[in-house]
Amino acid sequence: MIPFMPENPQHAFAYVPFQKFENLYKADKALYRGTIFKDLDVPFERYKNNPIMSPFKEAPCK
Repeated sequence: MIPFMPENPQHAFAYVPFQKFENLYKADKALYRGTIFKDLDVPFERYKNNPIMSPFKEAPCK
């Protein structure tokens, strides 16, 4: 079994944990949502009112 994270992670190294195959959508719903993992399904509407994270804000003019 692959560990979730390294046993002794080094400082200042980026580690991305392996995604566990749990809490999954069925195939037809996964295709519609764009991910099979329910935990990774974050609708853009959630960030609509966040001034930093919003994908709906206008780009600043230069």
